[in-house]
Amino acid sequence: MGLQEKNIAACLNHGMKDNLPPVARQRIVAKTPEWTMLTKPWKSLLLIALNELQIPNDDEDNPTPTPSLMRGRRGSRGRRGGRGAGGPMEWLPEISDVLIDDGSPTAFRLAVLLIRKTLFEEDWEEENDSTIDDLREKASKDGVHPVWQKMAEATPILAQFASFPQAEIIEEERESFDVNAGKIDPSNSKELADAISSFEANCNDATLRVALQKAKAQLNGRRGLRDISGLESLSEDAAIISALLLIHLGEDSSDALKELAKTDQDLADGLGDLIDLRCGKITDWNTSRSLEGEDGLSAARRSAAWAHPPESAAELSSAELEVGLNSISDAHLLETIQMWRLSALVREGASEEALELLNSLAIESDADISTILPLVKSLGDAAFLWLDQQIPRLSEQSLSDLVEDADITIEIRVESARKLHDLGTEVGLESSIDLFTRGLDLSRLADLLLVDTTRAETYPYQTLMVAHLLPAHTTSHSFDSIRAARRCALAAVADAAIPSAISEISRGLMLMLDGAALTDDKWIVGTLDKAGIKAFNNCRQALRDGGDGLADSKVLDDLTKSVNNAKFSDLEARLFHAVIDTLRLNRASWLLQTGKSKGVVILLDGLLSGEITAMPMMHAVRHLVLEHDLGLENLVAWYQEHDPMSPWHTLARAAVHASNKNELNAARDYRRAGDHGDFDYEHKMMLHRKALIHLAHAEQWSEAVDLLRSEPALQAALTRRFQLYLNVSHSASGQKRTDEGTRLVKNFVRRTHMVSQEGQDGQVEMVEKTKYSEEELDILRNYPNSHPRPLPDEPFAGRVKAAINNLQRERRRNRNTFENRYAQAMLFDPVSCEEVYDIANDAAAEKPLDGLMLLERAQNSGRFNILDIKRLAAAEKGLFANNRHKLEVRDRAYLRNLALSPLVIVDTNILIDELVHRVSEKLGISAESALDIGGTGRFHRILLRRAEEGRVHLWMPKVIRSELESIGNDLGRIRSRFGDILVSDSSLDQVITATTMKEIVNDIIKDFSNWSPLDLHIESEVDGEDIRADLKQFLIDHQEVYDEITAMKRIHGEPLRNVIENKDIYPETADQTIMCLAAILAKRPLGELGSVLVATRDSDFALVSRALEERFGFGTVANSRNLNTWIR
Repeated sequence: MGLQEKNIAACLNHGMKDNLPPVARQRIVAKTPEWTMLTKPWKSLLLIALNELQIPNDDEDNPTPTPSLMRGRRGSRGRRGGRGAGGPMEWLPEISDVLIDDGSPTAFRLAVLLIRKTLFEEDWEEENDSTIDDLREKASKDGVHPVWQKMAEATPILAQFASFPQAEIIEEERESFDVNAGKIDPSNSKELADAISSFEANCNDATLRVALQKAKAQLNGRRGLRDISGLESLSEDAAIISALLLIHLGEDSSDALKELAKTDQDLADGLGDLIDLRCGKITDWNTSRSLEGEDGLSAARRSAAWAHPPESAAELSSAELEVGLNSISDAHLLETIQMWRLSALVREGASEEALELLNSLAIESDADISTILPLVKSLGDAAFLWLDQQIPRLSEQSLSDLVEDADITIEIRVESARKLHDLGTEVGLESSIDLFTRGLDLSRLADLLLVDTTRAETYPYQTLMVAHLLPAHTTSHSFDSIRAARRCALAAVADAAIPSAISEISRGLMLMLDGAALTDDKWIVGTLDKAGIKAFNNCRQALRDGGDGLADSKVLDDLTKSVNNAKFSDLEARLFHAVIDTLRLNRASWLLQTGKSKGVVILLDGLLSGEITAMPMMHAVRHLVLEHDLGLENLVAWYQEHDPMSPWHTLARAAVHASNKNELNAARDYRRAGDHGDFDYEHKMMLHRKALIHLAHAEQWSEAVDLLRSEPALQAALTRRFQLYLNVSHSASGQKRTDEGTRLVKNFVRRTHMVSQEGQDGQVEMVEKTKYSEEELDILRNYPNSHPRPLPDEPFAGRVKAAINNLQRERRRNRNTFENRYAQAMLFDPVSCEEVYDIANDAAAEKPLDGLMLLERAQNSGRFNILDIKRLAAAEKGLFANNRHKLEVRDRAYLRNLALSPLVIVDTNILIDELVHRVSEKLGISAESALDIGGTGRFHRILLRRAEEGRVHLWMPKVIRSELESIGNDLGRIRSRFGDILVSDSSLDQVITATTMKEIVNDIIKDFSNWSPLDLHIESEVDGEDIRADLKQFLIDHQEVYDEITAMKRIHGEPLRNVIENKDIYPETADQTIMCLAAILAKRPLGELGSVLVATRDSDFALVSRALEERFGFGTVANSRNLNTWIR
């Protein structure tokens, strides 16, 4: 029978006393050795018996009292029962764990299943009854341990065990110990603990085993072995345990060794010899030092002998001394013997072997370098390489000697300074900064410079070097603190002397990285070959006033090749590559913003392929990944190696999954990233929205709906149609609830209105009438294919079609005629282009949008060749031209095949970037050579570029013009935007003047207003009662979102908020005015406009962008990627 059954029987004998409450029984049992030997599942069974757990009573009037161990059970359950850890019932195995025979006793498995079936009936499956029957039959046949009779008496749940025959208990033989496991160094806690573990594994006696466990726990603890009660005087072969423990404690072990000698005389003698050696009782040193055994005891005896070498040992041969070196660990003694052997090799004429020995040695921290250094110098360069390797082990005094030794190479001096820095030793700030600068030790240099702002101002060049080149995997300094130090350095660098450790080349490159308006590039002459200088000049020209800020890829490749071939110092090469990488990244960013993403992923992945990635580069790249969903394998690999727990790692992995069309993994990683606290509320919503989109493409409807329900604020970030799409697809998936999906569609298009009619009594009364929106059904019919990347059609399209069929009788006859005619026309092969146009034209005569939507569907159907699609597009364009005065702008968003340009209202938070850009141009600042750390891009430039191309219209209403003019008048605010840009105060004073700012503001207003409304009074309509009331209700409907937005904004300062219903969480007046104005424009049939957009990074717009679009018909774009989705 099993040991667990034996132990549980003992526990029941101790604790199952009459007239004792369960708590007292448990307290008694918990103090027994057998309790500690029980595993948790067996403890659970024991506690059930001790508590005499009863079968639950279903009678609601007289329920069975619930024992404490049941009340302690947690209520929530996961996929496997969901119990939390920590209580007796949580120790009980799951049903699935005991269904299959895993070697556990039959009675144990049967008991678990009976308890599970009785107490957790809701989890029980009837198919498991057969397993109970099989186990019951086996127990009846083979019998069970007598302890199960006691278990049956204790709890009626196990009462049937009383009927099983009792199996015969076979007495176990006394365990024996392998005394060879005791050939260890007793003073070594780890070896002793391992030996105790070996003895414990062969021990079946609970009392002895508990004592061994206690001793082992003490040995593994911080306080060490203290109490060996029950183990100090064991007999026979167990005496090895007593001997080892007593020797470890330094107590008298003579009696234990005498008892051990009866079993193993040699082992007893060896332990006794070790005790004598460590007491300094050495009778024959040569014999003791010559032991050849490899076990711990032999090694300890050898070491004990070599711990007391006589002076005559210095005359031993190098081979004999080598044995001593392998036998001791005392640092001082080891160094002494090493020197003896080194001298012996020299004495023996083995110079090469002496050098080999030197290279194998590791000097102890207290070694006197002055005694070794002459030998090292005499052995030549190879010995200096060895010395360099010893620096981490040298004492502070030895390191100081090396730092001050003029005969030592700069590399060794730098390495010595690094070690002293790590030890916290004062070496001298000036010399440390100089050496770390020369050695390009950016991490330690950062430790010295980022202490306070004074050091950044005193050593501006070194601070800028750290800010640009510090590796991204550095964790000792936050990126924000580094950027703050950089701002201080920029303010002081113009007046600072150039340190001797920084060349003119390094200075010029550092200033380039900060966008300095350099006019003197003489430092480049003589450093690069002809092709390199030409490429460099081309780059400089692109960055100067009048350039486009973008260096051609071939030019950058030529410059890189030239730099790699040039003879630069490590610092110069790193800075040159940083400049090149910055230009490459900014080019990639611009291509992404202009919608030309081909080759960008390869370019960015290449930037991350080097051994070291600078922190600014990493921050810039990861923001591009966040905005553009770029799948960068090297970014994932970097985070996997350096920061695997970062949410940016999860985000980067999600983008890679998305690029590989691994929709489900992309969705789940986007969700995990969004759940991380490092992302603010705005980014959380953005990431969760991405997760939903990928879940939709993966057709994981249940998971998508679960996310949507768990994050109510997501509803504001998604259109109601997309939410409907997810809910309908979820309901209809798997052919389980198709009727429910159809009902959801019908409810979505259901509209009610009040009409007057005569009642039965002849009185006119108002009654509610229901109708279903035909226009909305049309939109839903084509909804999955209306996206730039079409969503899966089914099961949503099927449910929409079913809803249309169900509502067929309620729809207008003409309407049905057009739909039926179109459906019939599409059945032919080939489809007649002319017939489709005739149908659309007839439908447009009654409702223009219906006709246009039919042409949209035809072009997206995939049933026409290129020529016919062009003809349909031309037909749609003509039909629109004839009916545009009847089509509100908000309805035109679905006409994706028409090249209609959006009207963009540009908010001040975008315009201020343009203002800073134009001021920078006047200052001669090359901002494009600096990294876009925050990932904001150059959206303001993209807007102007798109306007110049005629692809968007820009308009600046009065409310925004007023705000921009106010900003232009605030010279201090404008100056503050140049706090982290390398520009002198005198230059700022010269450019940032009231006159110049007025000119710049006027130019911006002109350039960002290439469209104006025909209705000159349209802006006065924003104060209309209806639109204001609609907006107020919209804001109240999204109170939860605006509450989160306000909390997010208050982290950075007190924002301007409006109060509605006593809550100061809503957008300021100017923003509400912009919302009203955009809504008014969206309801007008404005010329050739395809949509109305508000360009803003304000989260008051961004986080409710989808809700604004659906409620008021205007969109929100925060960056170039958003804008590109609206441009046809």
